[in-house]
Amino acid sequence: MTVDNLAPKIARRDKQAFSDLYEAMRKLVFSVCLGIVKNSDYAEDLTQDTFVTVWEKTYMFKGGSYKAWILSIAKNKSLNFLKRQQRQVFTEYEDNPAFVTNSFEDDMALGEVLKAALACLDVKDREIVLLKNSGVKTKEIATLFDLPRGTVSWRYSEALKKLRKYLEEKA
Repeated sequence: MTVDNLAPKIARRDKQAFSDLYEAMRKLVFSVCLGIVKNSDYAEDLTQDTFVTVWEKTYMFKGGSYKAWILSIAKNKSLNFLKRQQRQVFTEYEDNPAFVTNSFEDDMALGEVLKAALACLDVKDREIVLLKNSGVKTKEIATLFDLPRGTVSWRYSEALKKLRKYLEEKA
Protein backbone atom coordinates (compact mmCIF):
# COMPACT_ATOMS: atom_id res chain seq x y z
CA MET A 1 0.00 0.00 0.00
CA THR A 2 1.34 3.42 -0.93
CA VAL A 3 1.52 6.36 1.43
CA ASP A 4 -1.08 8.22 -0.64
CA ASN A 5 -3.58 5.39 -0.11
CA LEU A 6 -3.27 5.75 3.67
CA ALA A 7 -4.65 9.30 3.83
CA PRO A 8 -8.36 8.41 3.72
CA LYS A 9 -7.88 5.68 6.31
CA ILE A 10 -6.00 8.01 8.66
CA ALA A 11 -8.72 10.64 8.18
CA ARG A 12 -11.14 7.98 9.47
CA ARG A 13 -8.80 7.53 12.51
CA ASP A 14 -7.47 4.10 11.49
CA LYS A 15 -4.61 3.54 13.95
CA GLN A 16 -3.08 0.67 11.96
CA ALA A 17 -2.91 2.86 8.85
CA PHE A 18 -1.23 5.58 10.90
CA SER A 19 1.25 3.05 12.27
CA ASP A 20 2.00 1.92 8.69
CA LEU A 21 2.47 5.53 7.66
CA TYR A 22 4.85 6.17 10.56
CA GLU A 23 6.97 3.16 9.66
CA ALA A 24 7.04 4.12 5.99
CA MET A 25 7.86 7.81 6.51
CA ARG A 26 9.68 8.28 9.83
CA LYS A 27 13.22 8.07 8.44
CA LEU A 28 12.50 10.48 5.60
CA VAL A 29 10.72 12.94 7.90
CA PHE A 30 13.60 12.69 10.39
CA SER A 31 16.18 13.35 7.65
CA VAL A 32 14.28 16.45 6.44
CA CYS A 33 14.14 17.79 10.01
CA LEU A 34 17.78 16.90 10.70
CA GLY A 35 18.90 18.53 7.45
CA ILE A 36 17.35 21.78 8.60
CA VAL A 37 18.00 21.91 12.36
CA LYS A 38 21.32 20.00 12.40
CA ASN A 39 20.62 18.42 15.78
CA SER A 40 19.36 14.86 16.13
CA ASP A 41 17.53 15.45 19.43
CA TYR A 42 15.61 18.41 18.02
CA ALA A 43 15.03 16.54 14.75
CA GLU A 44 13.54 13.61 16.67
CA ASP A 45 11.19 15.96 18.54
CA LEU A 46 10.19 17.68 15.31
CA THR A 47 9.59 14.29 13.68
CA GLN A 48 7.20 13.37 16.48
CA ASP A 49 5.50 16.78 16.26
CA THR A 50 5.09 16.26 12.52
CA PHE A 51 3.31 12.94 13.00
CA VAL A 52 1.09 14.36 15.75
CA THR A 53 0.08 17.13 13.34
CA VAL A 54 -0.54 14.60 10.57
CA TRP A 55 -2.82 12.60 12.89
CA GLU A 56 -4.68 15.71 14.03
CA LYS A 57 -4.88 17.52 10.68
CA THR A 58 -5.22 14.83 7.99
CA TYR A 59 -8.78 16.01 7.45
CA MET A 60 -7.21 19.21 6.04
CA PHE A 61 -5.31 17.31 3.33
CA LYS A 62 -6.77 18.51 0.03
CA GLY A 63 -5.35 15.89 -2.31
CA GLY A 64 -2.20 15.60 -4.34
CA SER A 65 0.81 13.86 -2.85
CA TYR A 66 0.22 12.89 0.79
CA LYS A 67 3.94 12.24 1.14
CA ALA A 68 4.81 15.76 -0.06
CA TRP A 69 2.17 17.21 2.29
CA ILE A 70 3.74 15.40 5.25
CA LEU A 71 7.25 16.48 4.26
CA SER A 72 6.09 20.09 3.93
CA ILE A 73 4.73 19.89 7.49
CA ALA A 74 8.14 18.60 8.65
CA LYS A 75 9.95 21.32 6.72
CA ASN A 76 7.71 24.09 8.08
CA LYS A 77 7.96 22.83 11.66
CA SER A 78 11.75 22.72 11.36
CA LEU A 79 12.02 26.18 9.81
CA ASN A 80 9.68 27.62 12.46
CA PHE A 81 11.80 25.97 15.15
CA LEU A 82 14.93 27.64 13.74
CA LYS A 83 13.17 31.01 13.64
CA ARG A 84 12.20 30.65 17.31
CA GLN A 85 15.79 29.66 18.17
CA GLN A 86 17.21 32.63 16.27
CA ARG A 87 14.78 35.00 17.96
CA GLN A 88 15.80 33.63 21.34
CA VAL A 89 19.52 34.00 20.59
CA PHE A 90 19.01 37.51 19.21
CA THR A 91 17.07 38.51 22.34
CA GLU A 92 19.89 37.18 24.52
CA TYR A 93 22.41 39.29 22.58
CA GLU A 94 20.15 42.31 22.57
CA ASP A 95 19.66 42.11 26.35
CA ASN A 96 23.41 41.96 27.03
CA PRO A 97 25.38 44.99 25.73
CA ALA A 98 28.64 43.06 26.18
CA PHE A 99 27.67 40.94 23.19
CA VAL A 100 27.05 43.87 20.86
CA THR A 101 30.26 44.59 18.95
CA ASN A 102 31.15 45.97 15.58
CA SER A 103 31.53 42.41 14.36
CA PHE A 104 27.97 41.60 15.42
CA GLU A 105 26.70 44.73 13.67
CA ASP A 106 28.65 43.77 10.56
CA ASP A 107 27.09 40.31 10.73
CA MET A 108 23.64 41.88 10.99
CA ALA A 109 24.34 44.06 7.93
CA LEU A 110 25.52 41.01 6.01
CA GLY A 111 22.36 39.19 7.09
CA GLU A 112 20.24 42.02 5.68
CA VAL A 113 22.12 41.89 2.38
CA LEU A 114 21.64 38.13 2.17
CA LYS A 115 17.96 38.48 3.07
CA ALA A 116 17.53 41.03 0.27
CA ALA A 117 19.39 38.77 -2.15
CA LEU A 118 17.16 35.81 -1.26
CA ALA A 119 14.11 38.02 -1.74
CA CYS A 120 15.01 38.40 -5.42
CA LEU A 121 14.29 34.68 -5.90
CA ASP A 122 10.85 33.23 -6.38
CA VAL A 123 9.47 31.36 -3.37
CA LYS A 124 10.17 27.81 -4.55
CA ASP A 125 13.75 28.65 -5.62
CA ARG A 126 14.37 30.38 -2.29
CA GLU A 127 13.09 27.31 -0.42
CA ILE A 128 15.29 25.03 -2.54
CA VAL A 129 18.37 27.16 -1.77
CA LEU A 130 17.60 27.31 1.95
CA LEU A 131 16.92 23.58 2.19
CA LYS A 132 19.97 22.63 0.13
CA ASN A 133 22.20 24.91 2.22
CA SER A 134 20.68 23.43 5.38
CA GLY A 135 22.00 20.03 4.35
CA VAL A 136 18.84 18.51 2.89
CA LYS A 137 19.71 16.20 0.00
CA THR A 138 18.57 16.97 -3.54
CA LYS A 139 16.60 13.72 -3.62
CA GLU A 140 14.66 14.72 -0.47
CA ILE A 141 13.97 18.21 -1.85
CA ALA A 142 12.73 16.62 -5.07
CA THR A 143 10.37 14.43 -3.05
CA LEU A 144 9.21 17.37 -0.97
CA PHE A 145 8.30 19.49 -4.00
CA ASP A 146 7.30 16.57 -6.22
CA LEU A 147 9.89 17.56 -8.83
CA PRO A 148 12.47 15.51 -10.74
CA ARG A 149 15.90 15.54 -9.09
CA GLY A 150 17.45 17.13 -12.18
CA THR A 151 14.97 20.00 -12.01
CA VAL A 152 15.85 20.65 -8.37
CA SER A 153 19.57 20.67 -9.22
CA TRP A 154 18.99 23.00 -12.16
CA ARG A 155 16.79 25.37 -10.14
CA TYR A 156 19.37 25.41 -7.34
CA SER A 157 22.16 26.22 -9.80
CA GLU A 158 20.12 28.97 -11.49
CA ALA A 159 19.14 30.45 -8.12
CA LEU A 160 22.81 30.59 -7.09
CA LYS A 161 23.62 32.41 -10.33
CA LYS A 162 20.89 34.97 -9.57
CA LEU A 163 22.19 35.40 -6.02
CA ARG A 164 25.77 35.81 -7.25
CA LYS A 165 24.69 38.42 -9.80
CA TYR A 166 22.65 40.32 -7.19
CA LEU A 167 25.53 40.35 -4.72
CA GLU A 168 28.06 41.44 -7.35
CA GLU A 169 25.80 44.34 -8.34
CA LYS A 170 25.44 45.42 -4.69
CA ALA A 171 29.16 45.12 -3.89
